[in-house]
Amino acid sequence: MSKKNLAIFLILLSGFILNVLSVQIVGSSFKLLQGALGASVEQISYVMSASLIAEVIIIPFTGWLSRLLSTRRLFLISLTGFLFASIGCGLANSFLPMVIFRGLQGFFGGAMLPLMTASIYTLFKSRQIPFILSIAATFGVSSFALGPILGGILTESLSWRWMFLYNIPIGIVIMFLAFIFMDLSERDSSLLKDIDYQGIFFLALGLISLLVFIEEGERRDWFESNFIFTMFSIAFVSLSYFLFRELTTKNPVIQLSVFQKRNFSIGCINLTVFSITSYVPMLLLPIYLGEIRNMDPLEIGIIVSTLGIAWMISGPFVGKFLEIFGARLVVVMGCLLIGLGTFSQTKITSEYTFNELFLSQVLKGIGAQFLWIGNQYISLSDISKKAIYNASSVFNLVLRLTAAICISLASSFFYRWKIKFYSQIGENSLGNSSQLNQNQVNEMFSQNNITVEQKQNLIIQLLSERESILMSLNTIFFYSTWTVLIPIFLMFYIKTDNKNTLY
Repeated sequence: MSKKNLAIFLILLSGFILNVLSVQIVGSSFKLLQGALGASVEQISYVMSASLIAEVIIIPFTGWLSRLLSTRRLFLISLTGFLFASIGCGLANSFLPMVIFRGLQGFFGGAMLPLMTASIYTLFKSRQIPFILSIAATFGVSSFALGPILGGILTESLSWRWMFLYNIPIGIVIMFLAFIFMDLSERDSSLLKDIDYQGIFFLALGLISLLVFIEEGERRDWFESNFIFTMFSIAFVSLSYFLFRELTTKNPVIQLSVFQKRNFSIGCINLTVFSITSYVPMLLLPIYLGEIRNMDPLEIGIIVSTLGIAWMISGPFVGKFLEIFGARLVVVMGCLLIGLGTFSQTKITSEYTFNELFLSQVLKGIGAQFLWIGNQYISLSDISKKAIYNASSVFNLVLRLTAAICISLASSFFYRWKIKFYSQIGENSLGNSSQLNQNQVNEMFSQNNITVEQKQNLIIQLLSERESILMSLNTIFFYSTWTVLIPIFLMFYIKTDNKNTLY
Protein backbone atom coordinates (compact mmCIF):
# COMPACT_ATOMS: atom_id res chain seq x y z
CA MET A 1 0.00 0.00 0.00
CA SER A 2 1.41 3.39 -1.02
CA LYS A 3 2.22 5.57 2.00
CA LYS A 4 1.61 8.70 -0.08
CA ASN A 5 -1.88 7.58 -1.09
CA LEU A 6 -2.66 6.61 2.50
CA ALA A 7 -1.54 10.06 3.70
CA ILE A 8 -3.73 11.80 1.10
CA PHE A 9 -6.69 9.67 2.10
CA LEU A 10 -6.19 10.47 5.80
CA ILE A 11 -6.09 14.21 5.02
CA LEU A 12 -9.36 13.93 3.09
CA LEU A 13 -10.82 11.81 5.89
CA SER A 14 -9.82 14.44 8.49
CA GLY A 15 -11.64 17.18 6.60
CA PHE A 16 -14.69 14.96 6.26
CA ILE A 17 -14.67 14.20 10.01
CA LEU A 18 -14.44 17.92 10.84
CA ASN A 19 -17.49 18.64 8.69
CA VAL A 20 -19.63 15.74 9.93
CA LEU A 21 -18.68 16.51 13.52
CA SER A 22 -20.12 20.00 13.04
CA VAL A 23 -23.52 18.43 12.24
CA GLN A 24 -23.60 16.13 15.28
CA ILE A 25 -22.01 18.40 17.87
CA VAL A 26 -25.15 20.49 18.45
CA GLY A 27 -27.32 17.47 19.30
CA SER A 28 -26.69 17.53 23.06
CA SER A 29 -27.15 21.31 23.37
CA PHE A 30 -30.45 21.88 21.60
CA LYS A 31 -32.16 23.11 24.75
CA LEU A 32 -29.41 25.60 25.61
CA LEU A 33 -29.17 26.84 22.02
CA GLN A 34 -32.91 27.33 21.97
CA GLY A 35 -32.70 29.77 24.88
CA ALA A 36 -29.51 31.49 23.68
CA LEU A 37 -30.85 32.09 20.17
CA GLY A 38 -34.46 32.86 21.15
CA ALA A 39 -35.77 29.98 19.04
CA SER A 40 -38.85 27.84 19.54
CA VAL A 41 -38.72 24.07 19.98
CA GLU A 42 -39.97 23.68 16.42
CA GLN A 43 -37.36 26.08 15.00
CA ILE A 44 -34.34 24.55 16.70
CA SER A 45 -34.31 21.57 14.32
CA TYR A 46 -33.11 24.04 11.67
CA VAL A 47 -29.79 24.32 13.50
CA MET A 48 -29.12 20.72 12.47
CA SER A 49 -31.05 20.51 9.22
CA ALA A 50 -29.69 23.80 7.76
CA SER A 51 -26.25 22.30 7.22
CA LEU A 52 -27.76 19.12 5.77
CA ILE A 53 -29.93 21.12 3.37
CA ALA A 54 -26.92 23.11 2.15
CA GLU A 55 -24.86 19.94 1.76
CA VAL A 56 -27.58 18.56 -0.49
CA ILE A 57 -27.09 21.56 -2.80
CA ILE A 58 -23.31 21.26 -3.25
CA ILE A 59 -22.79 17.48 -3.10
CA PRO A 60 -24.23 16.63 -6.55
CA PHE A 61 -21.85 19.08 -8.21
CA THR A 62 -18.74 17.80 -6.43
CA GLY A 63 -17.85 15.25 -9.11
CA TRP A 64 -18.03 17.91 -11.82
CA LEU A 65 -16.16 20.48 -9.70
CA SER A 66 -13.38 18.02 -8.85
CA ARG A 67 -12.78 17.45 -12.57
CA LEU A 68 -12.90 21.17 -13.28
CA LEU A 69 -10.78 22.44 -10.36
CA SER A 70 -8.93 19.23 -9.28
CA THR A 71 -9.42 17.39 -6.01
CA ARG A 72 -6.70 19.42 -4.31
CA ARG A 73 -8.11 22.86 -5.14
CA LEU A 74 -11.69 21.88 -4.39
CA PHE A 75 -10.71 20.44 -1.01
CA LEU A 76 -8.77 23.58 -0.02
CA ILE A 77 -11.62 25.88 -1.12
CA SER A 78 -14.16 23.77 0.76
CA LEU A 79 -12.12 23.70 3.96
CA THR A 80 -11.46 27.46 3.86
CA GLY A 81 -15.14 28.28 3.39
CA PHE A 82 -16.10 25.85 6.13
CA LEU A 83 -13.75 27.54 8.62
CA PHE A 84 -15.06 31.04 7.86
CA ALA A 85 -18.64 29.76 8.29
CA SER A 86 -17.66 28.20 11.63
CA ILE A 87 -16.47 31.61 12.82
CA GLY A 88 -19.84 33.06 11.81
CA CYS A 89 -21.69 30.37 13.79
CA GLY A 90 -19.54 31.03 16.84
CA LEU A 91 -20.28 34.77 16.73
CA ALA A 92 -24.03 34.50 15.97
CA ASN A 93 -26.34 36.11 18.54
CA SER A 94 -29.75 35.15 17.17
CA PHE A 95 -31.55 32.37 15.35
CA LEU A 96 -31.44 33.69 11.76
CA PRO A 97 -27.65 34.37 11.55
CA MET A 98 -27.01 30.96 13.10
CA VAL A 99 -29.12 29.21 10.46
CA ILE A 100 -27.42 31.17 7.65
CA PHE A 101 -23.89 30.32 8.81
CA ARG A 102 -24.88 26.73 9.53
CA GLY A 103 -26.05 26.58 5.94
CA LEU A 104 -22.69 27.92 4.75
CA GLN A 105 -20.93 25.32 6.89
CA GLY A 106 -22.83 22.60 5.10
CA PHE A 107 -22.39 24.19 1.67
CA PHE A 108 -18.60 24.36 1.86
CA GLY A 109 -18.08 21.28 4.00
CA GLY A 110 -20.42 19.10 1.97
CA ALA A 111 -17.95 18.68 -0.89
CA MET A 112 -15.47 16.90 1.42
CA LEU A 113 -17.74 13.86 1.82
CA PRO A 114 -17.83 12.65 -1.82
CA LEU A 115 -14.14 13.55 -2.25
CA MET A 116 -13.21 11.26 0.63
CA THR A 117 -15.55 8.49 -0.56
CA ALA A 118 -14.23 8.58 -4.13
CA SER A 119 -10.60 8.48 -2.93
CA ILE A 120 -11.21 5.02 -1.43
CA TYR A 121 -11.85 3.60 -4.90
CA THR A 122 -9.24 5.66 -6.81
CA LEU A 123 -6.19 5.57 -4.51
CA PHE A 124 -6.29 1.89 -3.53
CA LYS A 125 -6.42 -1.52 -5.16
CA SER A 126 -9.56 -3.63 -4.89
CA ARG A 127 -8.05 -6.05 -2.34
CA GLN A 128 -7.13 -3.07 -0.11
CA ILE A 129 -10.61 -1.50 -0.15
CA PRO A 130 -12.17 -3.50 2.74
CA PHE A 131 -9.30 -2.41 5.02
CA ILE A 132 -9.61 1.24 3.95
CA LEU A 133 -13.38 1.06 4.36
CA SER A 134 -12.89 -0.10 7.93
CA ILE A 135 -10.56 2.86 8.59
CA ALA A 136 -13.04 5.30 7.07
CA ALA A 137 -15.92 3.72 8.95
CA THR A 138 -14.03 3.64 12.27
CA PHE A 139 -12.70 7.19 12.26
CA GLY A 140 -15.29 8.69 9.93
CA VAL A 141 -18.13 7.92 12.30
CA SER A 142 -16.20 9.26 15.29
CA SER A 143 -18.45 12.31 14.89
CA PHE A 144 -21.40 10.22 16.03
CA ALA A 145 -19.38 9.04 19.02
CA LEU A 146 -17.57 12.24 19.95
CA GLY A 147 -19.90 14.95 18.63
CA PRO A 148 -22.60 14.98 21.33
CA ILE A 149 -20.06 14.45 24.15
CA LEU A 150 -17.71 17.11 22.80
CA GLY A 151 -20.65 19.49 22.39
CA GLY A 152 -21.69 18.89 25.99
CA ILE A 153 -18.16 19.39 27.35
CA LEU A 154 -17.53 22.59 25.37
CA THR A 155 -20.94 24.00 26.27
CA GLU A 156 -20.59 23.36 30.00
CA SER A 157 -16.87 24.13 30.37
CA LEU A 158 -16.57 27.15 28.07
CA SER A 159 -19.58 28.30 26.03
CA TRP A 160 -21.88 26.98 23.31
CA ARG A 161 -19.91 29.19 20.88
CA TRP A 162 -16.92 26.87 21.20
CA MET A 163 -18.93 24.10 19.54
CA PHE A 164 -18.06 26.00 16.36
CA LEU A 165 -14.86 27.89 17.16
CA TYR A 166 -12.85 24.79 18.04
CA ASN A 167 -12.87 24.00 14.29
CA ILE A 168 -10.49 26.84 13.51
CA PRO A 169 -7.10 25.58 14.84
CA ILE A 170 -7.80 21.99 13.75
CA GLY A 171 -8.91 23.11 10.31
CA ILE A 172 -5.80 25.24 9.80
CA VAL A 173 -3.59 22.23 10.52
CA ILE A 174 -5.53 20.07 8.02
CA MET A 175 -5.31 22.86 5.43
CA PHE A 176 -1.53 23.10 5.86
CA LEU A 177 -1.10 19.33 5.44
CA ALA A 178 -3.33 19.31 2.35
CA PHE A 179 -1.40 22.18 0.80
CA ILE A 180 1.92 20.40 1.35
CA PHE A 181 1.17 16.73 0.71
CA MET A 182 -1.89 16.49 -1.54
CA ASP A 183 -0.95 16.25 -5.21
CA LEU A 184 -4.29 15.29 -6.78
CA SER A 185 -4.15 18.33 -9.05
CA GLU A 186 -5.33 16.99 -12.41
CA ARG A 187 -8.01 19.22 -13.87
CA ASP A 188 -10.08 19.37 -17.03
CA SER A 189 -10.49 23.04 -17.92
CA SER A 190 -12.39 22.07 -21.07
CA LEU A 191 -15.46 21.61 -18.87
CA LEU A 192 -15.73 25.40 -18.76
CA LYS A 193 -16.66 25.45 -22.43
CA ASP A 194 -19.88 23.50 -22.00
CA ILE A 195 -21.15 24.22 -18.50
CA ASP A 196 -24.64 22.88 -17.92
CA TYR A 197 -25.96 26.10 -16.36
CA GLN A 198 -29.57 25.00 -16.72
CA GLY A 199 -28.91 21.71 -14.96
CA ILE A 200 -27.09 23.44 -12.10
CA PHE A 201 -29.80 26.06 -11.68
CA PHE A 202 -32.81 23.77 -11.80
CA LEU A 203 -31.29 21.13 -9.53
CA ALA A 204 -30.34 23.70 -6.89
CA LEU A 205 -33.74 25.41 -7.13
CA GLY A 206 -35.59 22.11 -7.01
CA LEU A 207 -33.69 20.77 -4.00
CA ILE A 208 -34.06 23.98 -1.99
CA SER A 209 -37.79 24.18 -2.73
CA LEU A 210 -38.29 20.51 -1.88
CA LEU A 211 -36.56 20.79 1.49
CA VAL A 212 -38.36 24.01 2.41
CA PHE A 213 -41.65 22.32 1.48
CA ILE A 214 -40.88 19.40 3.81
CA GLU A 215 -39.44 21.49 6.64
CA GLU A 216 -42.24 24.07 6.72
CA GLY A 217 -45.17 21.95 5.54
CA GLU A 218 -46.37 20.85 8.97
CA ARG A 219 -46.00 24.30 10.54
CA ARG A 220 -48.00 25.94 7.73
CA ASP A 221 -50.69 23.25 7.43
CA TRP A 222 -49.35 21.87 4.14
CA PHE A 223 -51.40 22.71 1.04
CA GLU A 224 -53.68 25.01 3.00
CA SER A 225 -50.76 27.46 2.72
CA ASN A 226 -50.11 29.25 -0.58
CA PHE A 227 -46.40 29.36 0.29
CA ILE A 228 -46.19 25.59 0.72
CA PHE A 229 -48.13 24.97 -2.48
CA THR A 230 -45.76 27.33 -4.32
CA MET A 231 -42.67 25.54 -2.94
CA PHE A 232 -44.07 22.17 -3.96
CA SER A 233 -44.88 23.41 -7.47
CA ILE A 234 -41.41 24.91 -7.93
CA ALA A 235 -39.76 21.71 -6.67
CA PHE A 236 -41.84 19.48 -8.95
CA VAL A 237 -41.33 21.57 -12.09
CA SER A 238 -37.62 22.23 -11.43
CA LEU A 239 -36.68 18.63 -10.66
CA SER A 240 -38.75 17.32 -13.58
CA TYR A 241 -37.00 19.67 -15.98
CA PHE A 242 -33.62 18.80 -14.44
CA LEU A 243 -34.18 15.10 -15.09
CA PHE A 244 -35.22 15.80 -18.68
CA ARG A 245 -32.23 18.09 -19.17
CA GLU A 246 -29.63 15.68 -17.77
CA LEU A 247 -30.96 12.78 -19.83
CA THR A 248 -30.89 14.71 -23.11
CA THR A 249 -27.93 17.12 -23.01
CA LYS A 250 -24.48 16.10 -24.27
CA ASN A 251 -22.62 17.48 -21.24
CA PRO A 252 -24.75 16.92 -18.12
CA VAL A 253 -23.45 18.23 -14.81
CA ILE A 254 -24.52 14.92 -13.25
CA GLN A 255 -24.35 11.57 -15.04
CA LEU A 256 -27.68 9.98 -14.10
CA SER A 257 -26.77 6.91 -16.13
CA VAL A 258 -25.15 5.58 -12.96
CA PHE A 259 -28.64 4.55 -11.83
CA GLN A 260 -28.67 2.01 -14.65
CA LYS A 261 -26.37 -0.06 -12.46
CA ARG A 262 -28.67 -2.23 -10.39
CA ASN A 263 -26.41 -2.47 -7.34
CA PHE A 264 -25.97 1.30 -7.17
CA SER A 265 -29.71 1.88 -7.32
CA ILE A 266 -30.35 -0.72 -4.60
CA GLY A 267 -27.68 0.94 -2.45
CA CYS A 268 -29.40 4.32 -2.81
CA ILE A 269 -32.73 2.82 -1.69
CA ASN A 270 -31.00 1.34 1.34
CA LEU A 271 -29.65 4.79 2.24
CA THR A 272 -33.21 5.86 3.04
CA VAL A 273 -33.42 3.14 5.69
CA PHE A 274 -30.00 4.13 6.99
CA SER A 275 -31.13 7.77 7.37
CA ILE A 276 -34.38 6.82 9.12
CA THR A 277 -32.66 4.59 11.66
CA SER A 278 -29.53 6.72 12.24
CA TYR A 279 -30.35 10.42 11.85
CA VAL A 280 -33.90 10.55 13.21
CA PRO A 281 -32.97 9.27 16.72
CA MET A 282 -30.19 11.87 16.89
CA LEU A 283 -32.86 14.54 16.64
CA LEU A 284 -35.52 12.97 18.86
CA LEU A 285 -33.54 11.39 21.70
CA PRO A 286 -32.00 14.73 22.82
CA ILE A 287 -35.50 16.25 22.86
CA TYR A 288 -36.72 13.42 25.13
CA LEU A 289 -33.68 13.60 27.41
CA GLY A 290 -33.86 17.38 27.68
CA GLU A 291 -37.62 17.86 27.96
CA ILE A 292 -38.59 14.76 29.98
CA ARG A 293 -35.46 13.89 31.93
CA ASN A 294 -34.23 17.52 32.15
CA MET A 295 -30.62 16.40 31.60
CA ASP A 296 -27.73 18.76 30.99
CA PRO A 297 -25.87 18.76 27.63
CA LEU A 298 -23.05 16.50 28.83
CA GLU A 299 -25.42 13.83 30.16
CA ILE A 300 -27.38 13.91 26.90
CA GLY A 301 -24.14 13.72 24.92
CA ILE A 302 -22.99 10.60 26.76
CA ILE A 303 -26.24 8.73 26.07
CA VAL A 304 -26.49 9.78 22.41
CA SER A 305 -22.80 9.01 21.85
CA THR A 306 -23.18 5.42 23.00
CA LEU A 307 -24.47 4.63 19.52
CA GLY A 308 -21.52 6.38 17.88
CA ILE A 309 -18.93 4.72 20.11
CA ALA A 310 -20.32 1.25 19.32
CA TRP A 311 -20.38 2.24 15.64
CA MET A 312 -16.76 3.40 15.74
CA ILE A 313 -15.33 0.45 17.70
CA SER A 314 -17.01 -2.14 15.47
CA GLY A 315 -15.45 -0.71 12.27
CA PRO A 316 -12.36 -2.99 12.02
CA PHE A 317 -14.41 -6.10 12.81
CA VAL A 318 -17.01 -5.27 10.17
CA GLY A 319 -14.27 -4.77 7.57
CA LYS A 320 -12.91 -8.24 8.31
CA PHE A 321 -16.44 -9.66 8.30
CA LEU A 322 -16.85 -8.20 4.81
CA GLU A 323 -13.72 -9.98 3.57
CA ILE A 324 -14.87 -13.34 4.93
CA PHE A 325 -18.64 -13.41 4.35
CA GLY A 326 -19.31 -10.79 1.66
CA ALA A 327 -21.34 -7.59 1.52
CA ARG A 328 -24.84 -9.05 1.35
CA LEU A 329 -24.55 -10.85 4.68
CA VAL A 330 -22.99 -7.71 6.18
CA VAL A 331 -26.08 -5.68 5.17
CA VAL A 332 -28.48 -8.35 6.52
CA MET A 333 -26.62 -8.48 9.85
CA GLY A 334 -26.74 -4.69 10.09
CA CYS A 335 -30.47 -4.55 9.47
CA LEU A 336 -31.22 -7.22 12.06
CA LEU A 337 -29.17 -5.46 14.73
CA ILE A 338 -30.65 -2.04 13.94
CA GLY A 339 -34.16 -3.49 13.94
CA LEU A 340 -33.64 -5.11 17.33
CA GLY A 341 -32.17 -1.95 18.83
CA THR A 342 -34.87 0.31 17.41
CA PHE A 343 -37.67 -1.99 18.54
CA SER A 344 -36.20 -1.89 22.06
CA GLN A 345 -36.83 1.86 22.03
CA THR A 346 -40.52 1.65 21.19
CA LYS A 347 -41.52 1.37 24.86
CA ILE A 348 -39.58 4.31 26.32
CA THR A 349 -41.01 5.70 29.55
CA SER A 350 -40.25 8.78 31.61
CA GLU A 351 -37.91 6.66 33.75
CA TYR A 352 -35.51 5.74 30.95
CA THR A 353 -31.93 6.93 31.48
CA PHE A 354 -28.48 5.66 30.46
CA ASN A 355 -28.92 2.14 31.83
CA GLU A 356 -32.22 1.53 30.04
CA LEU A 357 -31.01 2.97 26.72
CA PHE A 358 -27.47 1.55 26.72
CA LEU A 359 -28.06 -1.86 25.08
CA SER A 360 -30.40 -0.56 22.40
CA GLN A 361 -27.94 2.21 21.49
CA VAL A 362 -25.08 -0.29 21.24
CA LEU A 363 -27.11 -2.62 19.01
CA LYS A 364 -28.07 0.25 16.72
CA GLY A 365 -24.49 1.50 16.57
CA ILE A 366 -23.02 -1.86 15.58
CA GLY A 367 -25.87 -2.45 13.15
CA ALA A 368 -25.36 0.96 11.52
CA GLN A 369 -21.70 0.10 10.89
CA PHE A 370 -22.62 -3.21 9.25
CA LEU A 371 -25.27 -1.57 7.08
CA TRP A 372 -23.07 1.39 6.11
CA ILE A 373 -19.96 -0.58 5.11
CA GLY A 374 -21.86 -3.33 3.32
CA ASN A 375 -24.15 -0.96 1.47
CA GLN A 376 -21.39 1.41 0.36
CA TYR A 377 -19.32 -1.51 -0.92
CA ILE A 378 -22.26 -2.91 -2.89
CA SER A 379 -23.02 0.51 -4.38
CA LEU A 380 -19.56 1.71 -5.44
CA SER A 381 -17.14 -1.23 -5.69
CA ASP A 382 -18.14 -2.03 -9.29
CA ILE A 383 -17.98 1.57 -10.58
CA SER A 384 -15.10 2.43 -12.95
CA LYS A 385 -12.44 4.89 -11.77
CA LYS A 386 -13.49 7.31 -14.49
CA ALA A 387 -17.06 7.43 -13.17
CA ILE A 388 -16.38 7.09 -9.44
CA TYR A 389 -16.38 10.83 -8.59
CA ASN A 390 -19.77 11.28 -10.23
CA ALA A 391 -21.13 8.11 -8.60
CA SER A 392 -19.77 9.14 -5.20
CA SER A 393 -21.40 12.56 -5.54
CA VAL A 394 -24.78 11.05 -6.44
CA PHE A 395 -24.51 8.44 -3.68
CA ASN A 396 -23.74 11.05 -1.04
CA LEU A 397 -26.43 13.35 -2.43
CA VAL A 398 -28.98 10.59 -1.80
CA LEU A 399 -27.56 10.10 1.71
CA ARG A 400 -27.75 13.75 2.67
CA LEU A 401 -31.06 14.35 0.91
CA THR A 402 -32.73 11.42 2.63
CA ALA A 403 -31.18 12.48 5.96
CA ALA A 404 -32.53 16.03 5.62
CA ILE A 405 -35.95 14.78 4.50
CA CYS A 406 -36.15 12.18 7.27
CA ILE A 407 -35.19 14.72 9.96
CA SER A 408 -37.77 17.19 8.66
CA LEU A 409 -40.52 14.59 8.39
CA ALA A 410 -39.67 13.15 11.80
CA SER A 411 -39.87 16.62 13.33
CA SER A 412 -43.21 17.25 11.60
CA PHE A 413 -44.75 13.93 12.61
CA PHE A 414 -43.36 14.20 16.12
CA TYR A 415 -45.11 17.51 16.80
CA ARG A 416 -48.27 16.48 14.94
CA TRP A 417 -48.61 13.31 17.00
CA LYS A 418 -47.64 15.16 20.14
CA ILE A 419 -50.61 17.53 19.69
CA LYS A 420 -52.88 14.61 18.75
CA PHE A 421 -51.93 12.54 21.80
CA TYR A 422 -52.13 15.56 24.09
CA SER A 423 -55.67 16.24 22.88
CA GLN A 424 -56.68 12.63 23.43
CA ILE A 425 -55.28 12.70 26.96
CA GLY A 426 -56.91 16.08 27.57
CA GLU A 427 -60.35 14.78 26.61
CA ASN A 428 -60.17 12.44 29.57
CA SER A 429 -58.82 14.98 32.05
CA LEU A 430 -58.76 18.66 31.11
CA GLY A 431 -61.12 19.15 28.24
CA ASN A 432 -59.71 21.75 25.86
CA SER A 433 -56.94 23.09 28.12
CA SER A 434 -54.01 24.56 26.29
CA GLN A 435 -50.51 23.13 26.55
CA LEU A 436 -48.13 24.64 29.06
CA ASN A 437 -44.38 24.42 29.09
CA GLN A 438 -42.25 23.92 32.20
CA ASN A 439 -41.47 27.63 32.65
CA GLN A 440 -45.15 28.56 32.57
CA VAL A 441 -45.96 25.91 35.15
CA ASN A 442 -43.15 27.05 37.46
CA GLU A 443 -44.30 30.65 37.13
CA MET A 444 -47.89 29.80 37.99
CA PHE A 445 -46.86 27.60 40.92
CA SER A 446 -44.89 30.51 42.37
CA GLN A 447 -48.06 32.60 42.66
CA ASN A 448 -49.38 32.76 46.21
CA ASN A 449 -53.05 33.01 45.28
CA ILE A 450 -53.22 29.75 43.27
CA THR A 451 -55.78 27.26 44.55
CA VAL A 452 -55.34 23.55 45.21
CA GLU A 453 -57.61 22.72 42.27
CA GLN A 454 -55.57 24.93 39.95
CA LYS A 455 -52.39 23.22 41.12
CA GLN A 456 -53.90 19.85 40.38
CA ASN A 457 -54.91 20.95 36.89
CA LEU A 458 -51.42 22.28 36.21
CA ILE A 459 -49.87 19.00 37.29
CA ILE A 460 -52.24 17.10 34.99
CA GLN A 461 -51.33 19.39 32.11
CA LEU A 462 -47.62 18.85 32.73
CA LEU A 463 -48.08 15.08 32.91
CA SER A 464 -50.19 15.14 29.73
CA GLU A 465 -47.45 17.06 27.97
CA ARG A 466 -44.87 14.51 29.10
CA GLU A 467 -46.93 11.51 28.04
CA SER A 468 -47.73 13.01 24.64
CA ILE A 469 -43.99 13.45 23.97
CA LEU A 470 -43.30 9.85 24.96
CA MET A 471 -46.15 8.47 22.85
CA SER A 472 -44.97 10.43 19.81
CA LEU A 473 -41.39 9.23 20.27
CA ASN A 474 -42.40 5.60 20.62
CA THR A 475 -44.70 5.77 17.60
CA ILE A 476 -41.93 7.06 15.32
CA PHE A 477 -39.49 4.43 16.56
CA PHE A 478 -42.09 1.71 16.04
CA TYR A 479 -42.59 2.59 12.38
CA SER A 480 -38.82 2.98 11.92
CA THR A 481 -38.25 -0.58 13.09
CA TRP A 482 -39.99 -2.18 10.12
CA THR A 483 -38.03 -0.26 7.48
CA VAL A 484 -35.03 -2.56 8.05
CA LEU A 485 -36.85 -5.30 6.14
CA ILE A 486 -36.38 -3.37 2.88
CA PRO A 487 -32.58 -3.85 2.50
CA ILE A 488 -32.89 -7.50 3.56
CA PHE A 489 -35.41 -8.12 0.76
CA LEU A 490 -33.28 -6.23 -1.80
CA MET A 491 -30.20 -8.37 -1.12
CA PHE A 492 -31.85 -11.11 -3.19
CA TYR A 493 -31.60 -8.84 -6.26
CA ILE A 494 -27.92 -7.87 -6.00
CA LYS A 495 -26.02 -8.47 -9.25
CA THR A 496 -23.07 -10.78 -8.48
CA ASP A 497 -21.43 -11.49 -11.84
CA ASN A 498 -18.14 -9.76 -10.92
CA LYS A 499 -15.90 -12.50 -9.46
CA ASN A 500 -13.42 -9.97 -8.05
CA THR A 501 -16.06 -8.35 -5.84
CA LEU A 502 -16.92 -9.49 -2.32
CA TYR A 503 -20.67 -10.09 -2.64
